[in-house]
Amino acid sequence: MPATTPPDLSESPVMQEGRDAARSLWRDALRRFVHDRVSMLALAVLLIITLACFLGPPIVESVLHVDISRTSVANRYVSPNSTHLLGTDQLGRDQLIRLLYGGRISLGIAYLASAFSITIGVAIGIVAGYMGGAVDDLLVWFINTLRSIPALFLLLIATTIWSPSPQVLIALLGFLGWIETSRLIRGQVIVQKRRDYVLAAQAVGASQRYVMVHHIFPNVIPIAIISLTISAGALILAESGLSFLGLGVQPPTPTWGNMLSSARDYFFRGAYLVVSPGALITATVLCFYLIGDGLRDALDPRAHH
Repeated sequence: MPATTPPDLSESPVMQEGRDAARSLWRDALRRFVHDRVSMLALAVLLIITLACFLGPPIVESVLHVDISRTSVANRYVSPNSTHLLGTDQLGRDQLIRLLYGGRISLGIAYLASAFSITIGVAIGIVAGYMGGAVDDLLVWFINTLRSIPALFLLLIATTIWSPSPQVLIALLGFLGWIETSRLIRGQVIVQKRRDYVLAAQAVGASQRYVMVHHIFPNVIPIAIISLTISAGALILAESGLSFLGLGVQPPTPTWGNMLSSARDYFFRGAYLVVSPGALITATVLCFYLIGDGLRDALDPRAHH
């Protein structure tokens, strides 16, 4: 018997019409997002913070002649001035350059861990929702089992076993952050797989893999994008919380979380040490949430009818 080949659905008029409609929806969503002033302002602020952290340290070091590891007993708790724009800490280190280097790690953890968790959550959610049956039951059981264990408890155990380096935190936060995303994606997939375009693809012999990749996945991308932005903000707070408990990235490696945690011990000597990392954490998390809210409104066509 000759081997069967999957049907070529790329030239189908119905599929072409569906792709045109999808492109139109994405263009409309982009237009709505661009016209959302609050979301665009949040995006601009987030881009400025990110670029400053990843590109700014060499410029600041050359212009102000400061170094992240340089200590000076004579310059402890120096208030903000022309040389040290944000002052110095308890060891005489420049606060601005440490904030920029710390932002690299805090933002890196947020971006990479959220991307890792979203990838896992989308894959598991699509497989569980589309396959159904025993596969769905097994994956849902696994998800509910993980949800029943407090994430903070798991993080405390993991950071006790492994040294809480940035790489370890990215892996831990990414692995523990996919659960809610997978539940959202699974629910959306259960709805999508009953739609006419999926039933039509199945009727002409499209494989399960083809349907999941080419039909289901594009329709859950909006939820994944929104979840990504919200997850990134939550992960910055998680890193800060672990640092507050002394279980985050350990000094002298700076992060916004451990800088804020250390500054509370010297609040009465240098209150400005608390203000700058706290303000950056607040602004960044708020920007992520505002962008996520704007994307949700832009990607939901029902909100505009």
